[in-house]
Amino acid sequence: MRPEIGPLILVMVIAAVMTGFALAQPYLTKLLIDDGLMRGNMDRVVQFAVLIIIMALIVFVVSGINRWLYVGLSGRILFRLREDVFQRLMMLSPDFYGRWRTGDIVSRLDGDVAEVQRFSTDSLLAVVNGSLALIGSIAIMLWLSPQLTLIAFALLPLQILFLRLMRPRVEQSSRDLREKSATLSSFLIERLESVKVIQAMSGAEQEQARLRGLNRSYLHDLLRLQVVNHVTGGVPGMLTSIATAMVFIVGGYHVTDGTATLGTLIAFSAYMGRATGPVQSFLGLYVAYQRAMVSLIRVRALRRHKVPVKDPSKPKEIGDRARGHIILDQVGFYHDKAQQQGIRDVCLDIKAGEKILITGPSGGGKSTLIDLLHRHYDPLMGSITLDGISYKEIALKELRRIIAVVDQNTILFRGTVRDNITYGVPGASMDQVIVAAQAARIDDFIQSLPAGYDTVIGERGAQLSGGQKQRLSIARALLMDPKVLILDEATSALDNETEVEFQEMLDQFFERRTRIIISHHVGAIGNLDRIFSLRDGQLTEVTP
Repeated sequence: MRPEIGPLILVMVIAAVMTGFALAQPYLTKLLIDDGLMRGNMDRVVQFAVLIIIMALIVFVVSGINRWLYVGLSGRILFRLREDVFQRLMMLSPDFYGRWRTGDIVSRLDGDVAEVQRFSTDSLLAVVNGSLALIGSIAIMLWLSPQLTLIAFALLPLQILFLRLMRPRVEQSSRDLREKSATLSSFLIERLESVKVIQAMSGAEQEQARLRGLNRSYLHDLLRLQVVNHVTGGVPGMLTSIATAMVFIVGGYHVTDGTATLGTLIAFSAYMGRATGPVQSFLGLYVAYQRAMVSLIRVRALRRHKVPVKDPSKPKEIGDRARGHIILDQVGFYHDKAQQQGIRDVCLDIKAGEKILITGPSGGGKSTLIDLLHRHYDPLMGSITLDGISYKEIALKELRRIIAVVDQNTILFRGTVRDNITYGVPGASMDQVIVAAQAARIDDFIQSLPAGYDTVIGERGAQLSGGQKQRLSIARALLMDPKVLILDEATSALDNETEVEFQEMLDQFFERRTRIIISHHVGAIGNLDRIFSLRDGQLTEVTP
């Protein structure tokens, strides 16, 4: 909120002025009744009526402007908070996304962030406006009738005590509903991403049944929260109504015996409404605070998650001197405490321009090795260097510009074909894009599309075949012109003939670049300098 302190103060000052105008209106009504109507002076009635209309017009225009300013302010704070959390999410490791449900993350990034923002801005404005309205109203009420003022607030301690008793129920109900919302979001995201599998396994009916179960559970918690909110807000409101009724009984008695005027009672009741409004808002803020704290805890769980790798404070630049010489010295990394998942004591010297193949069974540690080479993790033991410089001394952006990875799980984004190819090099020219596409043997297919390179592909490239998606990802990597190219089963969706053709293309375009190929298809890959096997986390060289 700090960057918005100026606009925030402006909004609060305007709101305070509007509160002053609002406080003046009931007193003008009192004068209109007592000095105008009760004395038969129509000139005074017209004067006060015109003044009330003018003030109403001013309040209407200025409050509209203030509302516009406030919505802009509130939106900027919301977006800044969401961008801050999103930035942290972009820095977290693959392990984090393996443990957390996507729907849960989205729920926190959307609903919980909005709840925190809403409370942070609304509460501050409500406190400032409410305090001014409450102080001003009480001051005028005491001036009009100290006795009625005491009656009006006699039940306030009971309201506060009741809300304190309800606090744990509000907090628990809010937390339960947030968790159910996250579960429902996760279910929908996972199933929508797996429609093809569900259809193939004829699982639509059972998924529909699961959705009905989740909906019923969510509705149960939603109704329970509504009951809690109704009771939490209704009981204080009922006590306020009782106090209001007592004020009219006592005030009406004073009017009938001549010790007070009708205008005074009407003005007092209006000020009492303006005073009890802020009181109810403050009591409501107490409940809103509990809901916001539940969301804040959920958001903090994302923001406080440890970032596994960080940019060095003073990175060493490689620039055009990059050659692609990588050395792994006694590298070890584990995903679990039992040290069963990961790699151990890996020593590997990959010379610049060398082409090596790493093969091995699933679960042997190949994906972990790739993640270490692309620095999604730092080794727990040993070290990795690039061209004689420690990985930890190189800026992440530069490291990942030098080393490109083409993964078997191709990720494409909703947008044009050109947008997807140039994702790593946004400023690339059209000629460069075409050259990369031709090298990846995908240019002919792109040219056959309705809008060519400007054709929009669906989310995750759902409209493309597996081979077409892999070729696009290869073109994306080629456009980056890396010094080191890592291919993780990148040709698994290609037929044998196309794979051989693709390997020949790589030899042509990356003849002097370092290539690390992860593959089970050894036969289709020629011109290898060395072959390694990675089993149970241990790397050994295989003699051809």
